[in-house]
Amino acid sequence: MTGKEFLWQYIMIDRQIRSVKLQLDSMVEVAKENAMSNIFQGEIANLKNKLKDLISKSAFVKKEILDKILLISNNERREILIKRYMENKPVVTISKEMFMTYQGIYYHLDIGEKEIEKLF
Repeated sequence: MTGKEFLWQYIMIDRQIRSVKLQLDSMVEVAKENAMSNIFQGEIANLKNKLKDLISKSAFVKKEILDKILLISNNERREILIKRYMENKPVVTISKEMFMTYQGIYYHLDIGEKEIEKLF
């Protein structure tokens, strides 16, 4: 696994959580409006369990990623990696917040991903 793939795990799990949450919310709404709501209870329970599992996995992966990022010695690089991979901010936003060019952000991301990869 590359450093970028390792860091990207949290974002992917976060997207899965949002997807399951949307499914669950719409299933609950359908069940409320439908006279045969008992039919949906099994699916709703499955989605709730899946959501709990994803949230637990997310917390574990976030801690693991954050622990690795904090081992990087460069302060700016650490901050950029946290903003990008933990806070899921786009490069444009990070660039504005940190008063850096896009190229500078991409440079730090690239170097940071390589540093993370060495920590495996």
